[in-house]
Amino acid sequence: MLNIIRGTTQNLLITITDEVGEIYKLQNGDVLRFGIKRNWQDTDYGVCKEITTNNLQDDGYIIALAPEDTLNLLAGNYYFDVGLQTADGDYYMIIPCSRCVIMPAITQKEATQ
Repeated sequence: MLNIIRGTTQNLLITITDEVGEIYKLQNGDVLRFGIKRNWQDTDYGVCKEITTNNLQDDGYIIALAPEDTLNLLAGNYYFDVGLQTADGDYYMIIPCSRCVIMPAITQKEATQ
């Protein structure tokens, strides 16, 4: 389960391992896709981020959520998953469809001048 406070900055670190437990590093053309939907059957994403080799940090990949990514989501239950599309066209589920809770926030980011 993933908890996100609506309208806040949050960085998620995803480490990919293969079937024998070895760390997998994205290759050129690979895309790691993070998606949040209100209902897993929805066509449109509430949030969708694509991560490439540019997002590497140590042995993992940063999924950076900015306040505006979740600001328009209603508080409540959602679903998320993370998939890997390789440059060769294969598709692997890194984190299977799981529950995500968008929690409300009373205060919010103020516009800067």
